[in-house]
Amino acid sequence: MASNWQPMKLQDFAEHQKGFAFKSKDYIEDGVAVVRVSNLTTNSIDTSDLKYVSDEVAADKSNFKLIQNDVVIATVGSWPKNPASVVGKVIKVPESCDNYLLNQNAVRFRVKSQESSDQLYLYYLLKSKKFSDYIISTAQGSANQASITLKDIYAFEFDCPTSSERKRIAEILSAMDDKSDVNRKTNQTLEQMAQALFKSWFVDFDPVFDNALASGVAVSDFPEALQKKAQLRFEQRQQVQQQIGNGELEAKPLPKDIRQLFPNQFEQTDEPSIGINGWVPKGWNVKTLGESCSLVSGKSYKSAELEPSENALVTLKSFQRGGGYRLDGLKEYTGNFKDTQVVSTGDIILSCTDVTQAAELVGRPALVATDRRYNKLIISLDVMRVIPNDDQQKMFFYYLLAHNNFTQFALSHCTGTTVLHLKKKAIPDYTFLKPKEALIDLFSAKVINFISKCDLNIQENRSLAKLRDTLLPKLISGELQLSTESRDAEVSA
Repeated sequence: MASNWQPMKLQDFAEHQKGFAFKSKDYIEDGVAVVRVSNLTTNSIDTSDLKYVSDEVAADKSNFKLIQNDVVIATVGSWPKNPASVVGKVIKVPESCDNYLLNQNAVRFRVKSQESSDQLYLYYLLKSKKFSDYIISTAQGSANQASITLKDIYAFEFDCPTSSERKRIAEILSAMDDKSDVNRKTNQTLEQMAQALFKSWFVDFDPVFDNALASGVAVSDFPEALQKKAQLRFEQRQQVQQQIGNGELEAKPLPKDIRQLFPNQFEQTDEPSIGINGWVPKGWNVKTLGESCSLVSGKSYKSAELEPSENALVTLKSFQRGGGYRLDGLKEYTGNFKDTQVVSTGDIILSCTDVTQAAELVGRPALVATDRRYNKLIISLDVMRVIPNDDQQKMFFYYLLAHNNFTQFALSHCTGTTVLHLKKKAIPDYTFLKPKEALIDLFSAKVINFISKCDLNIQENRSLAKLRDTLLPKLISGELQLSTESRDAEVSA
């Protein structure tokens, strides 16, 4: 501790507001969002499973509103053996959750100074191991649920730096978190671009319509089932050309060599659920997933095998809600496994079980991200590995599985109520429209650049998190001293 740091209790530095006990009968489909303890992630708020109340119910609840950088602590949760829902979890409210309401079993904290840098300092102070160890030591409860009291939270003692040092500590740590946020948003954008390209080429068939229209086919000459889409595409083309002509838009048409990979005609199939009302680009074929990919079930394991190891299981917790990979869902594993159950960077995995109320996991795919912490990653029983016959086409099949058409197919082949189980035998029967090989290869080659960038961003975020976690306790405790300039400036003031 620096000599000019002062011992302080949290009650002297911040003030609180407990969450409100909203009634389940007041929840509606849309309205003012309510943040529950179950929505709290490691550092932020998961907005995919929020509850909502009407404006009338929310009208007199302004005291329970959240604003950006509010610090929230979960006062009810599990013991540390289940870190995802641990009691005393500390999060920072993102800007996107401004004016959301806080539910019971959580407490909001704001600094008394009202300084934005102090609010960030408070967040990092409470994210420190010193606070987490302290608050867990005060927890009480049963084997499955623990709780902490506001009295104990307020009693937390720490050595408080000077105002300028608090500001500098907050700046250093938040700079790393801000960079991580930029990387996450970049990844979201790249993912959206890849999904949009897949939909345009292989679901909406935009280049096929464009080729047909460019060859002189009138909208009225399209099959009746395609005329509405043809008219829409015709209008979109006209609008884009007008915007380019007016200098309002910089856009380039698909290069000729790519356009030539798409046909300029449609043909009808016997499958009305395929393509657009059974109409598909000429020359494309209806295939099943089982014809194009190998499907490998995951490893059934025993709890006794979940011991410290250089290997880890990829589990249901490795999936984000709605699809995508999570780095924090692995379980270290000492048991046996088959070589085909081992996955590596870029492999496609599929969730076969779901415990979320909104069925946001089952049938969702993810691409395994680089993880240098472990020698081998093994898929667990709730996970399936999807191996395309042609490894170069991996990205096409990933986005095929990520599209809503496959999600709906998977949901229609689930059993169970509280826990959903996807019938694994049904997956090979999923039918889809397969374009020419050259087009699949081209799409995969384009998208792999997006995925590679995403993976690099994920690795940078892991490095940033490791650096932040190393610096945080040293800065908070004063073990790592900042430049004396900021302290001297404050003393002279």
